[in-house]
Amino acid sequence: MKLSIMTPFAVPVIFLMSVINTHFPQFFAGMTNIFMYLFALSALYLLYKETFSELLLCLCGAVAIQVIVGRLYEILIILLHKNPYETLSLFETMVPYRDWPLYYLIHFFFCALLALLFRRKRVYEHDRANKQLIITFSLIFIVVTMILSSVSRSFEGENAVLDFIIRTFAILYALLTLLLRTRILETSRLKQDLLIMDELLYSEKKQFDSMRSEIEVINMKSHDLRQQLSSISYKLTLQELEALKEAIEVYDTTVKTGSDILDVILYKKQLFCEKNGIRMSCMADGQCLSFISSTHLYSLLNNAIENALEAVQLVQNDNKRMISISIGKEHGVIGIHVTNYFNGDFIVKDQLPQTGKKDKNRHGFGIKSMRHIADQYGGTVSFHTEEDIFYLHIYFPGS
Repeated sequence: MKLSIMTPFAVPVIFLMSVINTHFPQFFAGMTNIFMYLFALSALYLLYKETFSELLLCLCGAVAIQVIVGRLYEILIILLHKNPYETLSLFETMVPYRDWPLYYLIHFFFCALLALLFRRKRVYEHDRANKQLIITFSLIFIVVTMILSSVSRSFEGENAVLDFIIRTFAILYALLTLLLRTRILETSRLKQDLLIMDELLYSEKKQFDSMRSEIEVINMKSHDLRQQLSSISYKLTLQELEALKEAIEVYDTTVKTGSDILDVILYKKQLFCEKNGIRMSCMADGQCLSFISSTHLYSLLNNAIENALEAVQLVQNDNKRMISISIGKEHGVIGIHVTNYFNGDFIVKDQLPQTGKKDKNRHGFGIKSMRHIADQYGGTVSFHTEEDIFYLHIYFPGS
């Protein structure tokens, strides 16, 4: 509805600019461009619920594409030994019903191509520093573009070689702007990813603290139950006594790897495996991971094991419902290996296994988070598959 209301206002604006540019091409070029950009920015503001910096960045990209496509068409005319100020036809004579549709078709094709090449798949929040950078960058580009366009026009039309050089420079300048714009957007994406990972780390730290308290309470209760069971054992049959001992054993399993954090994770995961019919084997020297901070170590190991358990839960074959964990020093480095079976196709994109969860914005950060943590300690994270087995490898330099 907004677009349908604004479109009639755009027609007289375009007509007025065409008349001014035709009769006063040099003097009013800068003024008409300013008026056009302000009109486009106002239209964007009314049509889309986005921040000013986001709309300005869109306008910046549109202007850059306009410069590239317009100058490419002019170069095409020059290569055909014609003057772009005198004709827009690619043929010997100008035929409006043939040349105007072709003119717009070529422009539309290159605009669509550049839009596909430089579009982004997701919109990310910009922090204050990036917003300021976007506004400054966009305004400088638009102002410089207007100045260069106005000045360069006065040197065009006299020498074909000079015309070609000026237009080539304009294309390269606009293309560089699109690349810088992409870099700014990539910076915002990385900052948002880091922010999400920091939030996940904080959440996991709280989860770890809560889990450790719960396990301490469970161990105390299990110890009390053992004491009480010994005092009433004479009242029970041998089968009842063994059944109760086995039930208590599930919650009273003490894991000692040399790392309190790893012990807590393995204890919790063992309970999960017991409940879901999953076998978990572990050979771990937790002491070799003492150089990693508690928060980072919990996030690293919890993500690795949690991803394996999620995959194994989907496996129907009971013989394959198992995961294997190995942690220790090997050949001068410290290695963490998690192996599990999985079902279905394994999809890798941008060197990352893709999450199967619907919320792609908040999930799928497992491997990213692990790589982010490993990088801080000079480590690496890699993975590979063999048939229906997934192998995760994390290496750190040995001390």
